[in-house]
Order: sequence, then C-alpha cells, then structure tokens
Amino acid sequence: MSDHAKHAVRAQFGRQASWYAVSAFHSQSEGLGELIRLAAPTSEACALDVATGTGFTALALAPRVGRVVGLDLTLGMLREAGRLAADRGVSNLTLCLGDAEALPFWSSAFNIVTCRVAAHHFPDLPRALAEMARVVKTGGRVVLDDTCAPEIPELARLMNDWELRRDRSHVANHPPSRLRAMLEQSGLRVRAATMTQVPQEFEDWAQRGGVPRGEAAELREQMRGAPPEAQAAFAIQVDGDRLQFAWDEIVILAIKQ
Repeated sequence: MSDHAKHAVRAQFGRQASWYAVSAFHSQSEGLGELIRLAAPTSEACALDVATGTGFTALALAPRVGRVVGLDLTLGMLREAGRLAADRGVSNLTLCLGDAEALPFWSSAFNIVTCRVAAHHFPDLPRALAEMARVVKTGGRVVLDDTCAPEIPELARLMNDWELRRDRSHVANHPPSRLRAMLEQSGLRVRAATMTQVPQEFEDWAQRGGVPRGEAAELREQMRGAPPEAQAAFAIQVDGDRLQFAWDEIVILAIKQ
C-alpha cells in the first residue's frame, strides 16, 4: 500500500474509530452471519481477520475457533477492538498492526482468512488477495465480504463517487464479477457466493465518514436527485428529512487448492 494511501486510511479510521465501534451494521448484519457460515469455523482452527477494524468479525469468530488474529493498519481501530474484546471476556484474540498488502505472517499459517467490508479501501486489492491466499493453508478458506458496485459501469462510477466524497480513503467498490475474477487470479477457487444488501441511513453513513455538515448537505441533495435508474439500483427512499438507501453486498467463499 502506498504511503499516501496508508496515511489516508490511518487518518480516516483513527479519527472515526469510535463511530465504528458502535456501528450497528459492522457489529451485526446478514453479511456477517453469512461470512461465519461460509468460513465454517472449528474449535481447532486458527483464523485471521484482515483489516479487522474494531474487531467485530474477529470477535464473532473467537468463540468458534481455537485462535483468531485481527490485523489492521490503524492503531485507533485496534484499541477499540481490544476494548470490546476485554468487555466481552475474549481471551483467544490477538491484535496485530499491519498492512493487508504485506501480511506479517508465515505462508500457510491459517485455516481461515476473512476480510469484511474493507477491501474497497485497498489500493492494490489483487496484491492483498494474493497475500490472503499465501497465508492460508492448502484446503483452507478465504471469505471476502464487501459492498459491491453494480455491473453497469455508469452506476458503479456514481456509487464510487458518492463513497469517495464521503470518505477520502475509499478506493473502489467493484462489481461481483470483478471480485470473483480477482480471487480466482490469486490462485483461489471460488466455491460459493451470497448476495445481500446493506441498508443505510444517510445521517449515520455520513457521520461514520466524518463528512462536514455543508458537504453532507450537498451529497444528500445529489442522492435525492439521482437519476431513476440510480434510485432503483440503490433503493433510495426519501421520507421528509430522512434519506435511506442500500448498497449491494457480496460474501464470497474461495478455497486454496
């Protein structure tokens, strides 16, 4: 990951860590449940959660595996993860400061590798996926869960523009076909994929991104006035001052051959 990109990620998530620690979406969602199902954790397994953030995925894995490591680039997020683990009495979670594109672990070290709602921040996602493939054992599982862009390029560009205006550390949401292809190109074999949706409430979404009030108002109006095809694709609904929408989310299971 470039130094500029690392700085953007650390600045964004160091500043907003406390918001993510109380995010209902990050702590519990349909996608998280599907990730756990596809990861198929066992009590003997050693798991790695890449870009763990405040640790919700690692904490969901912890009671189901022998050991879990949560890795993140941002110290502030790891501090929140450590606090949450202590509050829950979790003792088999190790937190590690590190870069998803240069994982500080031996090859074939883990039975399970997960990455949830973070891949859209990676400047070199193929490299990060190759690292996940490297550190998982043969026959092991890599489960990638992320919001994803529509397959229609114009809608994908609009979604990514909105996300970048909200969060300068955003790189790209990719369509499902591209995510599958990148996993396959990393030497993994895609075995299953589940599509879900992430309901969003504009105020919460903007606050988690730390959007200044004036910029948030401009972004709100752009979403309210989006073309009909975007309104439909992103399930945009306006009720008085309340604006709701939804991003598509995909959970993909890939196996190391």
